[in-house]
Amino acid sequence: METNNKKWVAGWGTAITVMAQNHADYIKDQTFRYVIFPTVDGEGLRLHFSNKFGREDAVITKVFVAKRAEGEYIKPETNVQVTFGGEAACRLPAGGSAVSDEIPFSFTAGEEFAVSMYFGELTELYTAHSNNGYYIKKYYGKGDWAEKECVPLEDYGENGPYVFLNTIDFLTDSDVHAIIAFGDSITAQPWPDCLAHRIYDLGIKNVTVVRKAIGGGRMLREYKYRLKKHWGEAGIKRFEQDITQAGADRVFVLHGINDLIHPGVNNRMCRMDELPDAEEMIKDGYMKYIEIAHRHGMKIYMSPILPCPRCKNDDGVREKTRLAVNEWIRTKAPCDGVIDFEAAVWDPDDHTLIYPEYDSGDHLHPSFAGASHMAESIPLDIIK
Repeated sequence: METNNKKWVAGWGTAITVMAQNHADYIKDQTFRYVIFPTVDGEGLRLHFSNKFGREDAVITKVFVAKRAEGEYIKPETNVQVTFGGEAACRLPAGGSAVSDEIPFSFTAGEEFAVSMYFGELTELYTAHSNNGYYIKKYYGKGDWAEKECVPLEDYGENGPYVFLNTIDFLTDSDVHAIIAFGDSITAQPWPDCLAHRIYDLGIKNVTVVRKAIGGGRMLREYKYRLKKHWGEAGIKRFEQDITQAGADRVFVLHGINDLIHPGVNNRMCRMDELPDAEEMIKDGYMKYIEIAHRHGMKIYMSPILPCPRCKNDDGVREKTRLAVNEWIRTKAPCDGVIDFEAAVWDPDDHTLIYPEYDSGDHLHPSFAGASHMAESIPLDIIK
């Protein structure tokens, strides 16, 4: 399908991780519908699925894409079936992945479409990812509604997980490039969506934003225990996989707060000996990110770690590390530029706190106003 003046570019994404235990272990006779907001025009789609952490094969009975009408409604006359080697069903082997056939499907920037997936067989739900926010729209329901106009109100719920689907490539213009937004829960929340809408509102039609972030994720370590496995692989382990997407030429990184605030004196799952110092975070974390990005010919822009009062616990050693890391990022890091999200959201009267309007209330995650301000703070010259 690719032509001389068109190319494949990742246009949407989520990170691959383990399903949190607050969802069912198995699903059957279930439909999931995900709303996608494109910032570019496109003529085709290619969908990526993963069962990386699955212990059993998984079968997706059928997948459809269609233009969105509103809410959970699609325009059924626009339905296109997604196929896999010409077949309707996709079998994902345990630990494996699959990419759909190239599907003709035209859309314009800002024209939302939906991906609807139906699971007819009993399917282990182990590789999946949950996040939500102001712009994230997901619907799920009992029964086969993949190609129907809507999931009936009495059968549907909202904000279910992204199951198996992790990246969508768009067939788009040759000058389009993708930005990868990489990090933890702060990036799994709205600022990448706010950036995508800023790009659209400015009339920029050659940039996509692809979120690859996992709530709770750390740069250097990961959890051994099932209860916390949904917090993902260590950043240094997943970084290369997540940033090497079709058409991606730059990555925006905000990562490291969980390396500092997760370890605790009486925390059996995350002991204090897992607390890194600034030297370890720089040498084994950020420098690895920079080396990997540059090896793939990508530019990397890094943000200092946002303020968090929890860093002041335990004689303030975490705060000293945070400040040392942030000073290095601003003055010495051999990255391609700094996106100063910390300065964008800190309280001007106390830089160790998030400004109240930009604080979600937990003194860690920005509010929607904070996320919007973060997106607005990114210089246009590193977006274009």
